[in-house]
Amino acid sequence: MANQFNQLLDTYQLFQATQPDFVLATIIETMGSTYQKAGARMLMTREGELTGLLGGGCFEADLSKLAESIFEDKQSKIVFYDMRSPDDEIWGLGLGCNGAVRILLQYLSTENDFSPMNHIAKANQYFQTGVLATICKSNHKDYPVDQSLFFPDTKQHFINDQHGIHSALARRVLLKDEAELAEYKINQKQVTVFYDLLKPAQRLLVLGAGPDALPVIQFAKSLGWHVTLVDHRPAYIKPERFPSVDQLLNIMPVELNASLELDHFDALVIMTHSIDYDQRYLKVIAESRIPYIGLLGPANRRDRLLESIGQQAEKINDRVYGPTGLDIGACTPQEIGLSIMAEIQAVLANKDGRHLSQKDQSIDEPKLVELKRHV
Repeated sequence: MANQFNQLLDTYQLFQATQPDFVLATIIETMGSTYQKAGARMLMTREGELTGLLGGGCFEADLSKLAESIFEDKQSKIVFYDMRSPDDEIWGLGLGCNGAVRILLQYLSTENDFSPMNHIAKANQYFQTGVLATICKSNHKDYPVDQSLFFPDTKQHFINDQHGIHSALARRVLLKDEAELAEYKINQKQVTVFYDLLKPAQRLLVLGAGPDALPVIQFAKSLGWHVTLVDHRPAYIKPERFPSVDQLLNIMPVELNASLELDHFDALVIMTHSIDYDQRYLKVIAESRIPYIGLLGPANRRDRLLESIGQQAEKINDRVYGPTGLDIGACTPQEIGLSIMAEIQAVLANKDGRHLSQKDQSIDEPKLVELKRHV
């Protein structure tokens, strides 16, 4: 699942330095309505520390108990939780979510180089999109359980074909943007492989390092985004003002293209509070393919800025959002920051930002309950 691993990476880096081993839990298949979808992950330590959420608290405690046996025998295990019950005997509260999940529990240690988390971390480090294939079950000696292969998506090779059966389905997962669990029969031996699409952390470019940029950055970082902050004023670009920012740049608008690969960004917010500098930055940005371009200020300010760059405006009209943000009644900088990041999330997910209660399908609520579990 795209970008879900980002929240785990900081914990993984810490575990590498402090833990000799840990257990990785990955949802590899879902049926019906579930709290998380295939590709969601959780890390567990010997002390019972959990990072990540798979069932909204529904079966995390049970997974923690199962992890104890994984630490003991160092063998992977697949567990199946069935929450579908017409008479609600599982939930008992009238809140059943009518779904089921299959979860792979893996033992990760220095001995196996913490695979597959090492592949996930490397893909994120180099901003690389690709498909991670993990063998979940096998009685074929050439396809051992827990073996993971990463198929990078590159313009030169798209998906590497050297790994035989894996490559064709990896290509399909990449095109569909959806994880898949597949079973193969090879020389009368059964092999089950989980294919998950990995995407690097989404990247936000903020132009303008005023005080109101901080809430936007904080919300973006809480979502696992990689954030670059640019300002033409040297006094504004201070690491102590923005400690969580990944990249701070003191450059003029004309230097933007030479300093950054603009097409690598998923979203941009221009907030210099200067119509002159907003116009200069927008003129450069117009040549990029950034999907979301947010502008502070009222609609007439947006129109004035677009008019100021002439025919270049035609290249970005459908990607410009001004005033930036969803209408949530925001007044304070923190509320405005939430509004901006909420709109960015909605636009990139191709959603309209309406109330979930207005959707036809019900939304699961996390509850601590007893579940049917099959190992």
